[in-house]
Amino acid sequence: PPDFTNRTIFPSFASCPEVAGPDPSSSSSVSSALPTDWYLLAQVKDDMTINKPTLVLGDRDDSPFALVFNGLERDGVDFKARGLKKGATAVIPRAKRTPPRDETKRGFVSVEREHAGEVRGIPGPLKRVLEVGEGLRAWSNGGEGGEVCESCWEERGEGGGLLKCMGCGVVRYCSKVSFLDGPTCGCGDCQVKGWNAGHKTDCKIIKAIQAVWE
Repeated sequence: PPDFTNRTIFPSFASCPEVAGPDPSSSSSVSSALPTDWYLLAQVKDDMTINKPTLVLGDRDDSPFALVFNGLERDGVDFKARGLKKGATAVIPRAKRTPPRDETKRGFVSVEREHAGEVRGIPGPLKRVLEVGEGLRAWSNGGEGGEVCESCWEERGEGGGLLKCMGCGVVRYCSKVSFLDGPTCGCGDCQVKGWNAGHKTDCKIIKAIQAVWE
C-alpha cells in the first residue's frame, strides 16, 4: 500500500515543483528532492468552472489552490463520473505548481488535455483517506502470521478462521462475511458492527486506493 506519510512522494501543494523548474521525472534531474513519480492529494472544495474545467482544492496542509484542465471546453470533464465530487479526494500524479504573478495570490496546478484522465478521485475526505491509508499499511505489515477481527479485535493465528470483507478484500471479521452492498442478515455480529461503524464508507476508499496504486 502507498505510504501517505511520505511527504516526498505525497507532497503538499507548496512542495510541488514549479512548472518552470527542472523536471524531477527527467533522468538528468538527479538532484531533485522529488522521486520520478509523486502524487498531490487534495480535497475537492468547489467547482469553479468558467471557461475551463476548474476545481478548488485543499491540500494536506489545508492550503487552497486551483486545479485547471487545459485544452478542454468548460464541459470537457465530467467531474462526477471521475469521482471528483465536492468532499472527495483528488489524486494528481506529477503535479507541478504554477506560481502567481501577484505575490498576494496563490498559484495553481494545470493539467494538459492528454493527461486529464490520469487525475483520479477517491470517495472520501482527505483526512479520512490518509487515516485509511495508514490503516492499510498497518494491516499489510501486521503481526507475523496473525489475524485480527476488525470489530472485536480478537486475534487468531494464521489460518485462524477470519474471513475477508468481500468488498475490499482487506478487512477481516470473525463472523461470516457474505455481503457486497451491506449486511444481508444478522448472523454476523462483528461484520454488521464493522459495517455500521464506518467500514461501509472505508470499504469504498480502500477499493479506490487499490485501483490507483495496486
